[in-house]
Amino acid sequence: MNYKKKRLTDAQFKINNDQKYDSKITDNFLRECGLNPQTFTIMAKELVQARLAAVDLLKNYSNLLNKHQTKALNKFKGKTANKKKCNQLSPTLAYPILNLATKIKRQAHKQEVQARQTIQELRYNQP
Repeated sequence: MNYKKKRLTDAQFKINNDQKYDSKITDNFLRECGLNPQTFTIMAKELVQARLAAVDLLKNYSNLLNKHQTKALNKFKGKTANKKKCNQLSPTLAYPILNLATKIKRQAHKQEVQARQTIQELRYNQP
């Protein structure tokens, strides 16, 4: 039995390499955003949004979070990171996290506006 090896044509080889390269770039982007590439495709969109919000809050707004909120966000991140647990999560689990993200971002915006106003007052009150 003389089997002939199947070889890829140049076009097929290029497509295959491009696909691998694109997959690596996508996986790296997802990891930078705080998502697991294996669980990303099976998670509900609400859970993905909540995971992104949780990572953003912990990274950028940790000074506005209390211990209870930080613990809840870390617990949610742990649940969504596990591939086996991720299938069992319902999208309604994401709503408290998204509400918390909205609340914290509102607080941050209010503080920023207040800081801008005080800076403007100090500029105009200078002799």
